[in-house]
Amino acid sequence: MEAVFDEVVTIRRDLHKYPELAFEETRTAGIVAELLKGWGYEVKEAVGKTGVIGLLHGAAPGPVIGLRADMDALPMTDKIDQPYRSENEGVAHTCGHDAHTSILLGVAKLFAAKGLESGTLKLIFQPAEEIGQGADAMIKDGALDNPKVDAMVGLHVHPTLKTGEFSVTDTEYSCAAVDIFDLVITGAGGHAAHPHQTIDPIVIAAQVLIALQQVVSRQTDPLDSVVLSFGQIQGGTKATIIPDSVLLKGTVRTLKPETRAQMPEKIESIATGIAKSFKGNAVLTYHHVTPSIKIDKGMRELLTKTVSELFGAEALYIATPSMGGEDFAYFSQEVPSIFFRLGTNNDEQTAFPNHNSRFNVDEQAFLYGISVLSLLTHKFLQTTKGEKE
Repeated sequence: MEAVFDEVVTIRRDLHKYPELAFEETRTAGIVAELLKGWGYEVKEAVGKTGVIGLLHGAAPGPVIGLRADMDALPMTDKIDQPYRSENEGVAHTCGHDAHTSILLGVAKLFAAKGLESGTLKLIFQPAEEIGQGADAMIKDGALDNPKVDAMVGLHVHPTLKTGEFSVTDTEYSCAAVDIFDLVITGAGGHAAHPHQTIDPIVIAAQVLIALQQVVSRQTDPLDSVVLSFGQIQGGTKATIIPDSVLLKGTVRTLKPETRAQMPEKIESIATGIAKSFKGNAVLTYHHVTPSIKIDKGMRELLTKTVSELFGAEALYIATPSMGGEDFAYFSQEVPSIFFRLGTNNDEQTAFPNHNSRFNVDEQAFLYGISVLSLLTHKFLQTTKGEKE
């Protein structure tokens, strides 16, 4: 394990130094593919544009388990004070995908050395998680087929947990579905000194913006979860001119698919109703980005047993669902899945949150991630042995 750990750290620091954005991970994918080939894996490249798949077959037929790591970075400046700080200007691994990729490569090397008694290990190195498109692209390109995957596992490094700690939800959905919308409020512009001669879209937009919070507070079960937030308001060119239109841009986060399905109609109904009452108009454009992560009970039990056996039951915490998005969700909609957090906080330098320009991880946490993924994989292939011929 120590020899693997040293190599994993070296790989991680290299990836951190040369990060790549979504669907541009050609260098990263090339490194992954060459390492997997060198360790004896059957490798498929350019899956979902820049994704890589590594296959390792056991001595006997059996089930197929998929382990996923995302590879892309964020369009941010890296401000960590380390020799491996990003050299690609305006691009940084401030979410930890370099750690995910390196941990999974550590798992790959371990299994390459020990082999599999039965079944198949499918390693999925995914692009473009940060824009919510990579998992879907890989699935459409056959990532879950040939051979068909029976279960999926993913992890995410997280500074809210100390090194050696893990967390998982005990709910059916662990991360929210992500939707984005544009709402155009149209009126009739004119001189700001004579507002009675206009249909003021700014005032209408203000009414709509406040009223839409009723979707959360008065149209959703308090025991359910919905977030409706606005991130942009665009309108007007000068303080003395009432514009013709205003653009509102926002996001909706939901856990339950049935709740998600209701959101476009609710938003449109309120917005158009208010706009018409002031003789204006509202047009909604609604985009579904990623679904919710669905957690399989059986896979959660397997994770619980694995962590407990390795580090004790107290190492695994039960977390509340996150209203953040994660496109591992696409995999979880197709096959039984588990997604958990890996603690990476060990000092002040590793306490910064994900997406912070000073985000960094305690590399000792890699040992915990590799250990859990490896034993969980072994247990899955052994406990389901013989079920798939």
